[in-house]
Amino acid sequence: MDDAVKPQVNDCTDHAECAVDLGRRDFLREGLLAVAALTAIAGGAAPLHALSLDYLTGQRKDDTVSYPLPAADGATIDGAHKVILVRYMGEVSAFSIECPHKKTALEWQPENSRFYCPKHKSTFKPEGTLIQGKATRNMDRFAVKLDGANLVVDRAELIKSNDDAAAWAAAVVRVK
Repeated sequence: MDDAVKPQVNDCTDHAECAVDLGRRDFLREGLLAVAALTAIAGGAAPLHALSLDYLTGQRKDDTVSYPLPAADGATIDGAHKVILVRYMGEVSAFSIECPHKKTALEWQPENSRFYCPKHKSTFKPEGTLIQGKATRNMDRFAVKLDGANLVVDRAELIKSNDDAAAWAAAVVRVK
């Protein structure tokens, strides 16, 4: 075969280079999913499967973290502070990013309209209620309050639904 027409093959002899390529693929896939979700939301009232997923870092003061109040339905993940903000059906809640079963980081599955624990397969509705799996309770919520246009999350006050169901249900901010 002539050198000019030989297909180029990436033999990945440098395994670090292969890992970088996989990271780029994952980044692009996640970015495309986010763009698709935002596009669906921009078209009007979004069905549940089109809830957006954003990433941010809130402003921390002691055990509280302040975030801009989400303007639309969706999930916002602050990995640095291990908080998931969810705006859904007129309410905003703040959840621990950790599954209540074994503390594995939860993931949002837009195609199934639920949170999912990849370790033991527990699933949760957007408002944090347990659907199925090894978890024995709903997602843990943090106490929240409004401060002007910001949502203040008290990370020192983790509310477990099996310990205080009334406080868990009340740990939301209602929005219009």
